[in-house]
Amino acid sequence: MPATINDYYRGATERMKKEVDDTPDAEVLGRDFDEWCAYLVAKWGMEPIELDASRGEQLVENEREQMLRGYDIYTGRGPGARVKSIDVRIEIPVVPSDTLEGIVHHHLATNSYSLVAAYPPFEYDHLRGVISVTAEPKEEAVKRERGSLLDTIRRYNDDIVEQNRAFPAQVARAVAARRERVAAKHKGLDDLAAKVGIKLVKKAEAASAVPTAVRVRSKIAPIMPPHRREQERPVLDDRTFGAIMELLGNQCEQFERTPQAFAQLTEEGLRDVMLSSLNAVFEGAAGGETFRGNGKVDIHLQISKGEVFVCEIKFWAGPVSLEETVEQLRGRLTWKDSYGVAVMLSRNAGFREVLASAEDTIPELPGCLKGSLRRVNERHFVARFTIPADEARTAEIHVLVYNVYSAAPSKRAVKR
Repeated sequence: MPATINDYYRGATERMKKEVDDTPDAEVLGRDFDEWCAYLVAKWGMEPIELDASRGEQLVENEREQMLRGYDIYTGRGPGARVKSIDVRIEIPVVPSDTLEGIVHHHLATNSYSLVAAYPPFEYDHLRGVISVTAEPKEEAVKRERGSLLDTIRRYNDDIVEQNRAFPAQVARAVAARRERVAAKHKGLDDLAAKVGIKLVKKAEAASAVPTAVRVRSKIAPIMPPHRREQERPVLDDRTFGAIMELLGNQCEQFERTPQAFAQLTEEGLRDVMLSSLNAVFEGAAGGETFRGNGKVDIHLQISKGEVFVCEIKFWAGPVSLEETVEQLRGRLTWKDSYGVAVMLSRNAGFREVLASAEDTIPELPGCLKGSLRRVNERHFVARFTIPADEARTAEIHVLVYNVYSAAPSKRAVKR
C-alpha cells in the first residue's frame, strides 16, 4: 500500500512534536508564540500545488523504442525485434515547490487511491516547473489524460487543505504544552530555592531570555527517518527577503527623489549608502566586496543562522551591462541560495526605454529558464536562473531598475 498525504502528516506531526520538545528552555522562553507556531506550520506542513498561469500547456512528441518479448501477429515480427512507437507528453506548468518534490520522492498517494496505480501518477520536473503524463497521439486520449491529471492535482490539494485545517491547532497545542512544562519546571525550582534558602542559578530566565527568530527550512520532511541524515541548508525565508528588499527599495527611491545629491558618487559610494541603511537594521551584518562563490559580491548580508542575501549594484550601460551583472551574480550564488538581486541604476535620459530594454533582455540571458520571467511592477522583474556551481538547482534573480538621471553635469561619464 502506498503512503498517503495523511501518512505524511502523521509522521510530520510526530517530528514536529519532537522538535518542540528538544528546543532548549531559553529558546522556548525567548520565542514569540505565534511566530514559532507559524514557523513550525511552514516547516512541516505542505502547500497546495499551484498551477503556473503565466505559462501555457504544451504537447511534446515522445518517441519510444521497445523490444518484443513475443510474436506480433499484426506486423509479423518475432521476439527480440525492436519496435518504435510515438506518443505525446502532456506538460502542465506548475510553480516549483517542496511539496511536489516530497510527493515524488516519497511516492505519496492521495487519501483515496487505486492499488494498481503507481504514485504519483505523473512525472515532475522541478527545474522546469512542469508535471506531465503521456498519452496516445489521439484527441480523445489527450483530453482524457489531461483531465485525469488535473483531477489528480485537485485531489492532492483537497487532501492537503483538509490536513492543513487541523495541523496548525496541533502545532499550537504542542508549543503551548512545552511552554507550560518549562514554566512549571522553573516554578518548581523557585519553590525549592525558597525552601532551602539557597540562591538558584538558572540556565534560562524568562525575564532575561533573548528573543530568538525562527527560520523556515524549505524542505519536505520524510515520513520515515532516512538512513543518512541529510544536510540542512539555511534558507532565506520570504518574509525576511521581502523586508530586505523593502529597505533597499526605500533607499533607491531616495536616490531617485534627489539624484543631484548623489550625482558624484560612484557605484561603490552608492553601495556604501545602501550598506549603511541595512546595517542600521541588521546591526552590522551587511558587508561589501565580500568573497562569495567565485568572486566578490557588492552587498552580502548574513542573517541569524547562515541565510544569506546577495546583491550586485551596477550603473545601466545598455543590455550588455545587465547581462554582465546577472552573470556575475549567478557566479556568486551557491547551492544554499534561493535568491539574488541585481540593482541597475540608470543615469540615462529616457527611463521608459531603459525599462523596456531590461524587460526584453532578461529572458535572453544565459541560464534563464524559459517562461519564468514575471513583472512585479514597472521596475521590478523576477526570473528563475540556473546556478553555474550546481546546475541541478535554480534561484530567483530579482532585477530592480531605478532612475537616477540628473540634469546637473556629473564628472562620471556613463555609456548610453
